[in-house]
Order: sequence, then structure tokens, then C-alpha cells
Amino acid sequence: MKYLLIDADTGIDDSIAILFALKRMDVRVVGITTGFGNTDVHQAAENTLRLIHLSGVDYEVPVAVGAACPLVGEWEGPVCHIHGNNGIGDAQLPSSPQKLLDESACDFMVRMAHTYPGQLTMVSLGRMTNLALALQKEPDLPHLFKNVVFMGGTYRMAGNVTPVVEANLSGDPEAADLVFQAGFDLTMVGLDVTMKARLKAEHLDILDKYALPENRPIVEYLKQAMPLYFNFYRMQHNCLDHCPIHDPLAMLVAVDPSLVQIQKLPARVECGGTFCRGMVVADAREYPFEAPLLSICVDVNRRKAEEELLNAFMR
Repeated sequence: MKYLLIDADTGIDDSIAILFALKRMDVRVVGITTGFGNTDVHQAAENTLRLIHLSGVDYEVPVAVGAACPLVGEWEGPVCHIHGNNGIGDAQLPSSPQKLLDESACDFMVRMAHTYPGQLTMVSLGRMTNLALALQKEPDLPHLFKNVVFMGGTYRMAGNVTPVVEANLSGDPEAADLVFQAGFDLTMVGLDVTMKARLKAEHLDILDKYALPENRPIVEYLKQAMPLYFNFYRMQHNCLDHCPIHDPLAMLVAVDPSLVQIQKLPARVECGGTFCRGMVVADAREYPFEAPLLSICVDVNRRKAEEELLNAFMR
């Protein structure tokens, strides 16, 4: 059994990642914390509660609200043109009877790390603000977590915010750099691989045909949420009814690391400049600068990843 703690700014791709984790029989999600990014932190929490309810998971998944802004500066606001006004493509999900924890995300992270010492994989799907705040409260966190897998950054691929910067790291570079320096067993699932694996309209057709009966509500949700996301990638990246699986791939790698090829390099996050603020600076020189090693995903078994994602809803 794999024990996961998820941190998300619950938008469309986050929602697919969360639902995948909740439907995997070999995964136990011990909790989900929320942050800002695709939508605001409170909407992300509401989306998360509704997704847990939608999944029909047969165990309790606590949800804690986290930071509403980065460590430095201001949040620029939600990206409604990508994720809709409610963060999940304006899909309407039934409300959940579950209540939010009366505990901050960073306190909850620390508590779970002590509850499952050496067993937890932290999966970060948004800004790393909550994790950085938890690290400030518990400096021993890198030794308490088994590992951290995060969606963010880019090594050789172009950025999606500036020519060299990806959105999650752009949203709070200071938090990301604190995490990079802390000594976690840290894996970066960045644009180098997330732009290669795709969710396609034909995949939704497959789910519509073969999903288990108990997963019909999930399929109907995806049919509501995905058109807006597909439209963004069609307009911005010339994608015809398909999109990258950013956050779902990070979740897939957390569950099945064999899906990717990894290169380990010392790395930091650039916290200055205009075009480079949030850039992952990985040092491939023979005598690199001193920094903890970062496991960078540089290639992915695209077909296997796509099939593994779909199979979680069809088994």
C-alpha cells in the first residue's frame, strides 16, 4: 500500500490526479491540503471536498485549507480562462457533507508526517507554499517524509509562463527554493514529460464505454470539465481535442516511478530577475555548485502512462 499526502490548487488537471489516486486500490490518500493557483484556496478546498464525495471512496480523506498567497509578493489571481470560474471547468458537482479540518495545511502536513514516519509520499500539484511553511515549523520534515513528488518546473523544455519558467514555480519561487534546499528525496515531474503525455477526447469516449458503473459520475464530470481545458490548449498550443496531463502525470509517477526516466542533478530555483524568476537551475557541469540532488524526469513512457491513468476508472 502506498500512502499519499496531496497538496493541490484544485483545478481541472488536479481533479483528475486526485480522482485517480482515490480510485487506485493500492493507494491510501491520508489527506489533501489546498493552496492558491488555478483558483483561490477556499474554492480549491470546496472542489476537493466535492471530488472526494464524487469518487465514492470508502475511507475518510481529511481536507485542510492552506496558504492564500505566496511567501513573497501577491497572488495574481485565478486563471479562469483555463480552469473556469470555479476551477473545475464550471462543472457542477454535488455538495459534500464532509467538513474541512479546523487545522491549517502546514500543521496537518506536520501531523501526518509524524503519524506515518518514513511512509508518506508527498505529492505537490501546485505552489510549494504549504510545504515550505510546514518545513519552517518542522525542519526534520525531509527525514519524516518518504519522498516528495511535485508537478512543476522545466529542465530542457520551454516554460509556460516565461521562456524558461513553469507556472507552479513561478507562483512562489521562494517556497520552491526552500524545498529544493531542504534535503527531501525530491522528484520533479516538469514540462519535459508532462507535455509529452496526453489526455484525448477519444480517451473520454473509451471511459464513456468501459468505465465501471460506480465511476459513471466521474465520467460525466470529465465530460463537463474537459471542453474548456481542451479549448485553451487548442487556442494556445494548437492541440486538437487533447491536452497535456500535468498533475495526473505527477500522481502517476508517485504511484509508479517506472513510467519515467530520471536524471539527478544539483538544482536551485532562481528567485530574482524578470524572465528567469522561478526557473529551475540544474547544474550539469563536471564540478557543479553545492545543492541537494534533484531527480528530474527527462522522459516518459507516454502510452503506458495514458493507459494506467484510464485503467484506474475501468478496473
